[in-house]
Amino acid sequence: MLKKTALFILICLPLAAQRDPGYDLSVVKQVRIDARELGYPPVDVIPSDESAVHALATAPDGTLYGATSGKRSHLFLMSPVHGYVVPLGFLKGVSAVQRSLVVAQNGDVYIGTSPDGHLLKYAPVDHRHGHIRIDEAAETTDLGVPVAGESIYALAIDRGRGRIFGLTYPNGSFFTYDIGAGKFAVAGKVAERKIPGEKFENEKNIGRAIAVDAEGNAYTSGEGGRLFGWYGGSLRKLAATVPTVMGREVYNRVDAWAVGGDGSVFYGGTSDGYLFRFEPKEGRIQNLGKPLNQYRIRGLVQSQNGKLYGVGGDDDEMARLFSYDPLHGAYEMLGMVDVNRRPYYTWQAYVIDAMALGPEGTVYMGQSERKSKLYLYYPEQ
Repeated sequence: MLKKTALFILICLPLAAQRDPGYDLSVVKQVRIDARELGYPPVDVIPSDESAVHALATAPDGTLYGATSGKRSHLFLMSPVHGYVVPLGFLKGVSAVQRSLVVAQNGDVYIGTSPDGHLLKYAPVDHRHGHIRIDEAAETTDLGVPVAGESIYALAIDRGRGRIFGLTYPNGSFFTYDIGAGKFAVAGKVAERKIPGEKFENEKNIGRAIAVDAEGNAYTSGEGGRLFGWYGGSLRKLAATVPTVMGREVYNRVDAWAVGGDGSVFYGGTSDGYLFRFEPKEGRIQNLGKPLNQYRIRGLVQSQNGKLYGVGGDDDEMARLFSYDPLHGAYEMLGMVDVNRRPYYTWQAYVIDAMALGPEGTVYMGQSERKSKLYLYYPEQ
């Protein structure tokens, strides 16, 4: 009798392990999403506790670069031609890179580090003739520290003018770095006081992203949920406030930006989960509502089909992908970020904290958990 029972259990186990087909209605369509290991499994992969992705950037030639956080920070790339991730080595003495990765016109990669706040430069080499570098340091040049004692919290770049913009943490200094001259300049602070409220509010309200317009001006958010603009070396507090529920302005900030093709229109995502449109020249801001019943729009890109793609969800929520069509003002809920290629592999992301756009419209998403992967979403064109 025991043998028959054991046989029955063995037969039934594979069936029980299969996902309910109805679950597929709540995740991104499987024909439009895939995942990549951060390296070459099973051995040459960026380790768990070192693989959380908070920074992604696409180079002019289409190469995707990313940086991880954890016990050590690693640099990696993925070329859309071959489609697999190549680890480039760990960043010596660095444990985190927070939304602080940009690529210049000539392909040089600039990395803002935490906790020491150095700006590093990585000069690309032909990775096709190299080897996987998991336990070797990436070869970088240290360009210095913009603000002593502060980590680098966010970066953006004006490729045409060779200028990098940055924010520091915890005091919110806004700085620039002139690539040609090799010089830093601090323009001011976006926050002076800590967020008011309960005892757990122990930090200043500093924007998590910076956007640059066609004229070389840069924008972020700061104290009181206000937008700040950098104009030719001067930092100004603008009249516009980041959209939120009335009374929560002091807690709300810009988590992500997407800039339209000509740089005249920005779209922003907030920490309260609102999407908004911002026209820098007019200083006009339009609240487009909440795409998800969740906090934080953590990533935002505008694809070649004109649609915006974003991902939302706080650390204790399930990440969900959405789109917004500016032409028709319509949202579409695309589902949870899940890749199911059973029996070969399956993986679901709970937290996504970085997005970038590929040269052919591919949307890249970086998972930010103990063991993380890179996700590729292919929009309908």
